[in-house]
Amino acid sequence: MKLRTFLSISVATASLLLSGCVGYVPSFSKVPVSGKQITKSDAEFIVPGRTTRAEVIRRLGTKHCRESLLIAAMGYGWEMPGGYGFFFLMDRMNAAGDVWELTRWRALFLAFDSHDVVTRKEFVKLKGNRTLDDQLEKWAGYRFSKTPPQ
Repeated sequence: MKLRTFLSISVATASLLLSGCVGYVPSFSKVPVSGKQITKSDAEFIVPGRTTRAEVIRRLGTKHCRESLLIAAMGYGWEMPGGYGFFFLMDRMNAAGDVWELTRWRALFLAFDSHDVVTRKEFVKLKGNRTLDDQLEKWAGYRFSKTPPQ
């Protein structure tokens, strides 16, 4: 039997025995799941080469701020709702399904010089498999060393 014929028969058999659904329901909420969202207009006052760390903290606060212990950088993170994903499968005797929440994790990253003046600012999309601190330090250029400094 040729591979194409085998695959056609397999797909037809599976569709007769199983039925299901996979889907996505978007979220229309503008309220953060965690943190406080900072918009581009909220951060307009931050000008690299001119704005100081003290001014950033005075205007944006410290409640949702993470400061790096390894490098002169700080990040303001928030998480926005992204919607829900779901699936449902069933056959003649069994059924299974699941629902999971999707979010969009964002941050404003700031780097400073030795005089606590902003040298760089950027809005970033964060990855869920690493901490905000790790991503902030990588963004700011910190290189992890396998051996401690002497």
